[in-house]
Amino acid sequence: MKNNFENLLSSLFSFFILIAILGGGIIFLLFLVALLLGGETGANLAISTSTTIMPYFIKSATIAVLAGLVSMYARGMHTLTLQGSSKKDQ
Repeated sequence: MKNNFENLLSSLFSFFILIAILGGGIIFLLFLVALLLGGETGANLAISTSTTIMPYFIKSATIAVLAGLVSMYARGMHTLTLQGSSKKDQ
């Protein structure tokens, strides 16, 4: 059961981080097009992109980070601990 939960969390992380990365590319391209268009049309495209499209990709990245952290702690992979530290090293 625990292994299925860990696999589900890893799959969720992979899916949502892929969405967030691809979304970042889409946002970049839309801002580039807005910059090339310039003027009122470019400004409207940039504003529309930042207010309507970008929040979805930010939420996707947030879900990916949450799933990744929960997956990491469920597997026991606490990367911010000192595992090899001992009194002899000092």
